[in-house]
Amino acid sequence: MFLNKLKFNHFNTLCFAFLLFWSCNPEKPVNNVKQVSNQTEIDFSYNQKQKNLVSAHRGGSGIENYPENSIETMQYLYEKGIQIFEIDVAKTKDGQLILMHDNSLQRTSTGRQDVNQVTLNQIKEYFLVDDFKNTTTFKIPTFTEALIWGKGKPIYFMVDIKKDVDYKDLIAEIRKNQMQNQVVLVSYSTGQAKKLNRLAPEMLLSVSMRNEREFNEMINSGIPTDKMVAFTGTIRSPKELYDKIHEQNIMVIFGTLGNIDRSAKARGNTIYQELETQGVDIFATDRALEVYQTINKN
Repeated sequence: MFLNKLKFNHFNTLCFAFLLFWSCNPEKPVNNVKQVSNQTEIDFSYNQKQKNLVSAHRGGSGIENYPENSIETMQYLYEKGIQIFEIDVAKTKDGQLILMHDNSLQRTSTGRQDVNQVTLNQIKEYFLVDDFKNTTTFKIPTFTEALIWGKGKPIYFMVDIKKDVDYKDLIAEIRKNQMQNQVVLVSYSTGQAKKLNRLAPEMLLSVSMRNEREFNEMINSGIPTDKMVAFTGTIRSPKELYDKIHEQNIMVIFGTLGNIDRSAKARGNTIYQELETQGVDIFATDRALEVYQTINKN
């Protein structure tokens, strides 16, 4: 993903007078600054004034006719304001990187085999299936296709690396497409985080800080804190933990996917505002649009 800061810049709007008009020349691109619809800048070190963000789990899920881990779904959500997409990268029989969460193709596509038992050419014959069992016209994308889609847009990817994927191959693909500043590599342990940081010191990492023990491990890991985004799990943590993370200028990601999303769907979305007040900066969710609308009401 990024350098210490990923900023999104915007072009100046056309300037008009009563009967005369003139256009203001766009500013030269600033490093890590890209255009966003609401003309805000995002700094991925913690800042109290920073707007809260939404990360669409599996690239967006639970949307009829829009399957998970698909470019079409990400485009749909992007047009509605979502800027962060968690994607799952798996490897085919012939060593190609694709977007797929499960070991098997069966749940989310018309394929029936395991991912590592079929070639990319075979996979490209299948169609993606949404969470409502609707077969779409969308194809399973390669990791490269996703990177190409995201390049130049004010978005970034949270990259969840499946077990068969060689870190070096994935990192090389990111660098080849010059997307180092638009990805966050997801880690689940201190050891994994240290290895990823060794291989890709220029990229941001999602690191586990679900409790004080994990917090201390990560802070003392030798990984620069300006390369960290803290994932605090899917169970609410004490506000004191969020405060400690913020004191290190690290942003907090919390997973509402699962129980909290289901509860909000049944009882209302105020829980997202409560979490915002508690200290959550980025919501990892299966209800990307609902969360985005809730936290952007004011």
